Formats: sequence, structure tokens, C-alpha cells
Amino acid sequence: MAETLVTILTAHLLGDFILQTGWIIKHKRHVGVLLLHVAIVTIVSYLLIGAFHWQILVFIFLMHFIIDVIKVYLMSDSLVSFLCDQCAHLSVLIILAYLFPDAAKSGWWYTALNKGLPDWYFASLCFVSGLILAVPTGGILVGKDTKPFMKEIGEDDIKGLEKGGQYIGWLERFLVMLLLMINQPTGIGFLIAAKSILRFGEIKNTHQRKIAEYIIIGTFFSFGWALLIAVLTQQAIHYWLPPKKPDPPAATVLLAPPQNFGGPSPHFTHDERDIAIKLQMDI
Repeated sequence: MAETLVTILTAHLLGDFILQTGWIIKHKRHVGVLLLHVAIVTIVSYLLIGAFHWQILVFIFLMHFIIDVIKVYLMSDSLVSFLCDQCAHLSVLIILAYLFPDAAKSGWWYTALNKGLPDWYFASLCFVSGLILAVPTGGILVGKDTKPFMKEIGEDDIKGLEKGGQYIGWLERFLVMLLLMINQPTGIGFLIAAKSILRFGEIKNTHQRKIAEYIIIGTFFSFGWALLIAVLTQQAIHYWLPPKKPDPPAATVLLAPPQNFGGPSPHFTHDERDIAIKLQMDI
């Protein structure tokens, strides 16, 4: 089941957050464009599974189309609608993984790879999914969560590069995930400090408190989301590629000098005592 779930989940994330271009999002209310998007998700699912499981592919196509129709035509563009949409997609994928647990195992990726390599394939899919969730998906979440505060501040008060804030967010979440994946979490503190110095240096007076609070909220949300996804991704990768356990330390056996059975301890000469007491053996 885990193999199928990680495969179709990665395909969904690729289709929804990487291959869904700005043009598709802008024209998604047109049925033809919506069908194109759903077809891309279905094709990517087929490629990652590595087999033509028509039941899964038809189910993905129909359910993704229905869920997106509800979101595009009946729901507003908000954080709540985004979360509901993604939770609905995730529920469908979990159901499919439960109904077809061995689908990914019958694909050419699993059967063509040598022994041990399929685990690397699924671990790689976990990393790709985590990267997508942390970077572009996190950007969407932060943007929708802080949108109400933007209305209070006014876009003219915090003008910068056209997509400067977006790229800063992507870079910071990528670096947070990278630092945690390579077991260097202390570097995250320096990253937060560096961003705080650079961003708050832009604020010149106390009348810009709203901007300061807006930056703090966005920063903590961004870093918190990246940390959460990095931890979950690390655990998912360890499911496929468990970390090696350290070898136990060598045991040392000390052999005490022989004793007389039921009698007093024998008296050794200096040389005999060295031989009897200093004997050690590593096993």
C-alpha cells in the first residue's frame, strides 16, 4: 500500500504544483483547460506507477476533475478552499492505495530495478514530494494565510521586486529542509537571524508596526511549515532506507587469577601476577 500511495501522491503534487502553469491556473474555468490539467495529472500517475492500471487512472481522472470543478466554480480563492481541495485529493489517493495496494509493485520501475534499488526509487519519490510540499506548496499556504494582513497594510507600503518575496520564501524553505535533511539543524537559527536582520532593516520607524508584524507572521509560518515537512520527509525516507545502526562496542573480558576451590587464594609471584591478572580478550 505504501508503494502505491507515495507513487500517486508524488504524481498529484507534480501535476498540481509543478506542471500546472500560471496560464492553466488563469484559464482553468474553461473546461478544455481543466481537462488538460486533469490529463497531465493522470499521465504523470501512469508514468510513475509504470503500468497501465486503468482502474486507478480512470478513478484519478474522474475524481480530480470533479474535485477541481467544485473548487473552481463553487468555492472562493481562499486558504480554507485550498485546504479542503487538497484534503479531498489526498483522501481519494489514500482510498486508491488501499484498494490497489500492489499496483506500484507490478509496474516496470519495480520489476526492472535490481534488488534493493526499488527502495531507492520510492525514497526518491518521498524526497521529491517533500520538496514540492515545502517549497511551492508552502509558498501558496503562506501567501493565502497572510493575504488578509496584506489588505490591512496596503501593497504600496511594502513594494519590492515583482516576485522577490516569493523567491525569498522558496529559498528559505529549501534551505531549512536541506539543513534538517543533512542533520545540521543549528544552521536554521543563523538563517532566521540573517533574514530578521535583512528584513527588519527595511523598517525605519515605529509607525510601520503592521509591516513588522506581517513579516514576523509570514516568517514563522514559512519556517514552521518547512520544518514540519522536512521532519515528515526524513521519516518517510527512513521507512524505505533505514539508517544503519552503529556497531556495538567490543566487549572486554577480564580473566581473574584462578582460585582454589574452597580454599584460600594462592600467593603469586610478581611475574605470575602480571600474567594472570593482565590477560584480556576482545570478542
